[in-house]
Amino acid sequence: MTVIELEPPIASFASDNSAGVLPEVMDAIARANTGHAVAYGADDWTRRAEQAFAELFGRPAPTLFTFSGTGANIVGLGSVLHPWESVLCPVNAHINTDECGAPERFTGSKLVDIPCPDGKLRPEQLEA
Repeated sequence: MTVIELEPPIASFASDNSAGVLPEVMDAIARANTGHAVAYGADDWTRRAEQAFAELFGRPAPTLFTFSGTGANIVGLGSVLHPWESVLCPVNAHINTDECGAPERFTGSKLVDIPCPDGKLRPEQLEA
């Protein structure tokens, strides 16, 4: 078997896990990684983040933190879907090609992929 080694792309939007974080993010993580904190939202970091969202929106804003982009997509879709509903998306949509079935598995909803030459759904494509 021949193994072909490819040069990695300069940038890719396929996954938030395919590139390192900005140095500022890593520095912030290192500063936060000291001492002890109660887990699962009962910590100062979570309270500060929730306060920042409340200030941004002008009122308390329920916040659901996730560990990854896939987790965020599932929480977002799950917050607006019932299991018997579907998501109409371009065949090459990130949720269809890069989430490895997680949206359907965790929301119980079906992804219906629609061929779109430029990746953009148009109203006339949804009528059928």
